[in-house]
Amino acid sequence: MFCCPNCFTHAFLKDHIKKTSKQDGKCSFCSYKRVSPLLTPAVLIDLFQPLFDLYVEESGGRPLNELLQVDWHVFSKHIDKKKQLQLVSKIAGLKVLNSQRFISTLVMNNEFIDRWDAFTNELKHENRFFPKKNIDTNQLSELFNYLIMPKEQKFKHVFRARINHRSEILPITEMGKPPLEKSIDGRANPKGISYFYAASDEKTTIAEIRPYKTETVCVAKYQVNPKISLIDLRAPKSTISPFGLDDDSLSLLYKEHMPFLVLLGDVLSKPILPQKKELEYLPTQYLCEMIKNYNFNGIVFKSSLEKGDNCVFFDDSFLKGIKVETFIVTETSVKSVKEA
Repeated sequence: MFCCPNCFTHAFLKDHIKKTSKQDGKCSFCSYKRVSPLLTPAVLIDLFQPLFDLYVEESGGRPLNELLQVDWHVFSKHIDKKKQLQLVSKIAGLKVLNSQRFISTLVMNNEFIDRWDAFTNELKHENRFFPKKNIDTNQLSELFNYLIMPKEQKFKHVFRARINHRSEILPITEMGKPPLEKSIDGRANPKGISYFYAASDEKTTIAEIRPYKTETVCVAKYQVNPKISLIDLRAPKSTISPFGLDDDSLSLLYKEHMPFLVLLGDVLSKPILPQKKELEYLPTQYLCEMIKNYNFNGIVFKSSLEKGDNCVFFDDSFLKGIKVETFIVTETSVKSVKEA
């Protein structure tokens, strides 16, 4: 049986399979239909063994493949749970994983998260400009290195939407970021500082401006300069590869760094009520200012309204306007649950 790069999410693992494969064909585990580089699963044991060593057998635990997916997002959407477990068994050289259950040997340390929570609470409610519970910005900047978006994953194009009340389509020159005097508080920017907000596709950028039904929306398409440097906070568990790390680095990543980086991504994506945004945006504005201070050009994070991604560019000189198209909003949907 053979696995392929499409079984996994992490670029490190996918590249390793491509480089070491000696044949192409159809994968035995995932649903990817095209011919791909193939590798015998047992060959991957040296990469997976440090991960396997993080878990011990425990009757009240979970299947090993589920832990690997929850903790590290190892497997892609092309492989179901049954095939995941089969693949893990082949990598480990074990036949009895179907009945075995595991737990982690490590306990996550929430110190980073607790310090961030204390800092943001002070920022919002006690000391705005001279907080006493400052976080270690040097330590945080080192974590950003985990999240630099690689060249091959950068967006070639992004989209920006504006509601249009005119009878004619808006020109591309009017689709950019607002002038400084009209810049209001945003998720990434304080009032008076203007950033360029965009999304990975038309549907997401339209959803993000929350138009009403029948409104006309102009959507501009922009080409992105590949030299741009972005921090990717969409899914740190998929972005940060545990493969190839030494034991100490892997342990530190699992216990301390990963939970905190996941929190930062969640904070950026969390829906905020309009009446609360002035305060709730302060932590994310601070985070983005710090990222900009370390010479990154922007951030990417998940949209809470659509399946696509949101982007904030601190410097719009990396963008080139291509065209503007008009859309009519034909449907909006609202979902709700009864409050307990």
